[in-house]
Amino acid sequence: MTITTIQLFTFIIAVFIFIMTPGPGVFATIAKAMTQGSWAALPLIIGLAAGDTIYMVFSAYGLSALASNFNTLFTIVKFVGAGYLFYLAYKMWTTVPSEIITGNVALKNKNEGLKSVTSGFLVSISNPKVILFYISLLPSFFPVTSLTGVDITILCLVIFSCAIVAMMMYAFMASYAQQRLKSPKARQKFNRVGSSFMGLAGTWLIAKG
Repeated sequence: MTITTIQLFTFIIAVFIFIMTPGPGVFATIAKAMTQGSWAALPLIIGLAAGDTIYMVFSAYGLSALASNFNTLFTIVKFVGAGYLFYLAYKMWTTVPSEIITGNVALKNKNEGLKSVTSGFLVSISNPKVILFYISLLPSFFPVTSLTGVDITILCLVIFSCAIVAMMMYAFMASYAQQRLKSPKARQKFNRVGSSFMGLAGTWLIAKG
């Protein structure tokens, strides 16, 4: 291991701040938590964290050039991800009050959890600003050519953990606000706010990608 404690600590701060910056992942997380509760957003967040971690590996092993050569593929993924977010936004908007859940819900089946993980992964992997961030970040903190397999594993764990913690903070705050609402009419309005956030996440992917 070649990473020092100071380097690792400052890297954690930088990554955490970047992940907390509003973007499609944050909007999608808030929307999910607002309509289904904080823990229902966890599979989505795992997908987001996985996408960030993969981009970090690309940066560490100098695969950013390879990734940039697949612009067409990433463009397709971006529009697929945005389209799915728009679909989720529509479903949230049209949900009747009696179907809106005010507490945390358990995922009904594995397929629902897998869909959430996949949607989170698509949101993250289709955002080119993520890999640009890690390409510029790593050389600022570490001699990239000297990083060992252990170093890269540690950095991946840091990024994955920071993403989970940061996004769950947003999820808990959104879920707390949702649980304060009692009437069906108020829940429907709140649900549509969540729908707007999900639609904003899809728009962000297309406009900023």
